[in-house]
Amino acid sequence: MKDLCIDTSGGAVVAVVTEAGTTVSTEPNSRAHAERLAELISLSISEAGLGKTAKESDLDQVIVGTGPAPFTGLRAGLVTARVIGRVAGIPVRGIGSLEVLARSYLDDMPAGAEIVVVTDARRHEVYWAHVRAAGPNDVEILEGPAVNTADFVANKFQGSGVEFAGPACQIYSDALPSTRDAQGFDVAVAARIVRARLENGVEDFPVDPQYLRRPDIHGEKK
Repeated sequence: MKDLCIDTSGGAVVAVVTEAGTTVSTEPNSRAHAERLAELISLSISEAGLGKTAKESDLDQVIVGTGPAPFTGLRAGLVTARVIGRVAGIPVRGIGSLEVLARSYLDDMPAGAEIVVVTDARRHEVYWAHVRAAGPNDVEILEGPAVNTADFVANKFQGSGVEFAGPACQIYSDALPSTRDAQGFDVAVAARIVRARLENGVEDFPVDPQYLRRPDIHGEKK
């Protein structure tokens, strides 16, 4: 199976996952990733040895992160994924970005472990989800995703024993302490989750964006 994975919930992260391996291209600058997304996709497809464009690459599916994330960046990834799917005649399957991040942390934890993943939502808030491992490749969302202050999330899980992890732990370390090392966003993990669900008979992979709040017409505030 040959998968093109796209996520623009932070910067732009693109991966082509095949049986031969994975190629990854990234643009960490969230103010430039929309402009560079097409270039990153072409680069990943080329480095994977599948040609120069998605149409000639013989891809089997496009997997796209559905957020949560700010309006502009997330829309860029979703629109691009839909266009590629239409042009190449392949399915486009959505997966929550927090699920992908959680799975990366859960790989280093015992089977059935739970974690609360948190990412920066700006405006002094965080995106979060309470997630449990479901086998070696999938996850189950127990609660969320949602957007709240770091203090709200800290109080909600106080005394539960569930660990926090994710980029927002470095920003709000007093409220959300973590013993987990920070990890970069590994978009290739999305392929593992989607493949596991397909094997279990899941057919519904919504590509609806998870904005969680209305777009700010004046631009996102820091």
